[in-house]
Amino acid sequence: MVHDTGRFLKIAARQLTKDFDQFARNYDLTATQMSIIDHLGRNSIEILQKDIEEEFNIRRSTATLVLQRMEKKGLVERTAAKRDARQKAVSLTQKGQQLVKIVSDYMNHQQHLLQQHFSNEEIKTFEKILHYYMGDYKF
Repeated sequence: MVHDTGRFLKIAARQLTKDFDQFARNYDLTATQMSIIDHLGRNSIEILQKDIEEEFNIRRSTATLVLQRMEKKGLVERTAAKRDARQKAVSLTQKGQQLVKIVSDYMNHQQHLLQQHFSNEEIKTFEKILHYYMGDYKF
């Protein structure tokens, strides 16, 4: 029996991104922008651009481009970080804050749908597999 887990994971990731993008378009966002809003909205500490790069496993140039586009839309602002002025702190503007609940509700709904179809043990196993693919072997 041939297993093609990596291919299935890639297809599933594309579909998930497609679904996120479709929802995000209603608010003139992309899936990545929506995820960044969710991340910023869940954290009360100062978030640096490098934290976003690490959280989403994206290159500095990609993060810069995404954040610049979000700045142009008035969703985030980047300022000198309090703990290191060489770094850029990223925070939501009032306009960005208004999207936090909408994005959070969508993310929670997606999680709820997953939990309706799979047991906690199955989800835990799936997350273990995802961590393996993400290169995080500390499980």
